Amino acid sequence: MNLNNKIFKGDDVSEFSDAAQIRKTVFLDEQAFSYDLDDTDKIAFHAVVYNDNSPVATGRFFFDENNTPHIGRVAVLKEYRQYGIGRYLMEILENFAAEQGAEYITLGAQVRASGFYGKLGYVEYGDIFYDEYCEHINMRKMLR
Repeated sequence: MNLNNKIFKGDDVSEFSDAAQIRKTVFLDEQAFSYDLDDTDKIAFHAVVYNDNSPVATGRFFFDENNTPHIGRVAVLKEYRQYGIGRYLMEILENFAAEQGAEYITLGAQVRASGFYGKLGYVEYGDIFYDEYCEHINMRKMLR
């Protein structure tokens, strides 16, 4: 694997297409969600991981209206899972968040993926909630 990455603001339409394609493949085609793109995409920073020149993973970082830092829409193409790319992507997003002043990160993990985030130091809090049909749990990690 020859991994590299880029981070860009979501309002940069020319950069956003790779992230959107990965998310469509994972969330809409594979997991059968009925929607994915939202207004947060425009204000968020997006990371895309490439293997050579092929986009293989993406995620976003943003501060919400209460200045709470979030990571979300983390997606790795199926054929690239189990190679540590998800961990690599999370490190990129966490480091970027810390550079933006975040002391901690929150995320809403699909329950079936919460073990992955737990291995990265995230701790569950609150009750399970649904995003469409899929169970999610809030998780948090201190960065400093």
